[in-house]
Amino acid sequence: MNSRKTVRMLAVAWRGTPMDRLERIALRVREKMSGVDCSVFDLTRAYYAEALGEHVSCEEALARAQNKKAHKDAWFTRQRESAEDVIAFYQEDDFYLFRHPFNRRFGGLRWYMSLVKDVREPRVLEYGCGCASLTEWLERRFPNAKYTVADIPSKTLDFVRWKRNRLDLGYQVLEIGPGREGIPLVGEFDLIICEDVLEHTPNPVEIAAALVDHLAPGGILLTNFIDESGGENLEVAVQQREQVKELLLAHLEPIKAIDRPRGNHGLYVKTHTRRLS
Repeated sequence: MNSRKTVRMLAVAWRGTPMDRLERIALRVREKMSGVDCSVFDLTRAYYAEALGEHVSCEEALARAQNKKAHKDAWFTRQRESAEDVIAFYQEDDFYLFRHPFNRRFGGLRWYMSLVKDVREPRVLEYGCGCASLTEWLERRFPNAKYTVADIPSKTLDFVRWKRNRLDLGYQVLEIGPGREGIPLVGEFDLIICEDVLEHTPNPVEIAAALVDHLAPGGILLTNFIDESGGENLEVAVQQREQVKELLLAHLEPIKAIDRPRGNHGLYVKTHTRRLS
């Protein structure tokens, strides 16, 4: 890869665009002065009211978004050893319906699309999308792209489907199941985003292989892999971390590899057309 392009992509990915930085600064200052803008929870609150018949106040929504302890404690209410046990947790717990919009409240996410700015109509996959807050932010500002989101059956995925239908959003929704056969990807993508996912799955090697297979030539994979187990970070996943790192290095060109020189985030480009399966 051209060295100038590599430097540019690294700078974009780890610093964001100037517009991103200005937007985040402005929103942080406003929040410091007037508190959290509860409009970030508008869709979540509407979903609870319309689909679940439950009224959630702004104050309660904010409290749920910030209550990490209750979310972590929920994991230990029973043994979670199989893939089905893991999926069951996300069908029981609704933390991310509040946490994801809260985490994305400062916006400044243009830099994702700047990674594929030379592609006329980029195909974008958010794998492990949670509430799809990232994809929805991008879709509003970059409607020329084709978006797909994917996640396991969960309360967040129910919310994503409700939003898609209620707001007539354009992204495709895929449901992931356990095992390689449950990774229902079709076609190729110019940008694949897989953040805060691999350490939570019992089959990260299979997932990484599928992402490599479905990355278009010249496409970008943005991913990370936390190296600590415990709770949602599955021991079985962390045991496969080195295999995932080796697989990505063997089949993609690293712009920044996981752990090289340090860090859990990686940015890779595909320079060939060969599939792994």
